[in-house]
Parts: sequence; structure tokens; C-alpha cells
Amino acid sequence: MSDSRYSPGVISMEVNSATCSCASEMVSKLLAAATATLDTDRDAAKACIQRAADLVRRSCIRESKAARGSFAPRGGLAFWQKRRVAAYIAANLSSCIRAADLAHAAALSTGHFFRAFRESFGEPPLAYVTRQRIRRCQELLLSSHASLSEIALDCGMCDQPHLTRVFRRIVGVNPGAWRRQVTQHAAGESGCGQTAAVLPRSI
Repeated sequence: MSDSRYSPGVISMEVNSATCSCASEMVSKLLAAATATLDTDRDAAKACIQRAADLVRRSCIRESKAARGSFAPRGGLAFWQKRRVAAYIAANLSSCIRAADLAHAAALSTGHFFRAFRESFGEPPLAYVTRQRIRRCQELLLSSHASLSEIALDCGMCDQPHLTRVFRRIVGVNPGAWRRQVTQHAAGESGCGQTAAVLPRSI
């Protein structure tokens, strides 16, 4: 008579509740069950071997997916590195952001970080940070009545002239003109029978 511990039903329940941490233990149990029932119940032994093979296959698939999420695609940043760097930049737009600080956030050397960042974001770190500063500036222009000098400091720019130069280079118009045009556009859309102006380019 076969040992009830190795019955297909018992083993099947254990396999269904198995996690990655106990996968190897379950495979060992299944192979032990196959060995114990090989002479008395060849069908049960075959079923145990099949379940062990399925468990190994599922475990390999999980590990492969985890590996794809951990390693950098095509020489770029890994997902967690990209997310951490982007979050660091967003949280420090009003401050000086150094390349060394970004590399540290990604746990990479500065040289490697520059290459990986460009691969992942499509532009160098300085260009990306500058665009995020201008994006923050646009948000503040629309959501507050702060002066351009105040917004410049909030976006990490040296002063209002610095903000104006960079804003015009990226957006195409200066900040004051952009704010007025967007306001007029919103007013035109809400006015009855009026044609809204073309919304100025936003990054």
C-alpha cells in the first residue's frame, strides 16, 4: 500500500499553494513521491514527475520575468533606476542637481550613468533636467499668480532673465507671453461663439 503522504491529491494541493521560496522543496517532495509509488502505482508516479516538471518550468518563467525587470534594457537604466532618477529630479527641481547626485541615485559611476541615461531618456541628463524645470515653470505660470522672479527660483533658475532665455529657447516665446496666450486661449474656449487661439507649444 502506498504512503498517504505521497498520494497525488495531497501533493497536488501542496503544489498549488507553493511559492517561489519553497519551489525546490516541492520538487523534492514530488520526486520522492514518484520514487515511493513507482512500483505500486506507475500512473501516480508519472503524475508526480509531470507536476515536478511543471513546477520547475513555472519557477524558471518567474525568475526570467524578474530578471528582465531588474536589468537594464539595451545598456540603459533598469526600471527601478529610471524611476528613482526621475523622482529625484522632480523632488529637487528648485535646487542644484549635479550629475554625480543622479549617478549616485542610480548606483552607477558617473560615466556609465551618462550613457545609460541617454539610452533610457533619449537625451543627456542636463537637457532632461532643463526641460523638467521649464515644465514646472509652465505649471506654476498656470496655477499661481507668482512673479516670474519667484517662479524662476522655484524652478532652479538663477533669476528671471535666466528663466526667460531658457524658456524662449525651449518653448518659443517668453514666459509672460506664454501665460497671456494660454489665458486668452482658455477665455476663447469658454466664450460663446468665439474661436479659441492656437495654444502655444508646451513641452
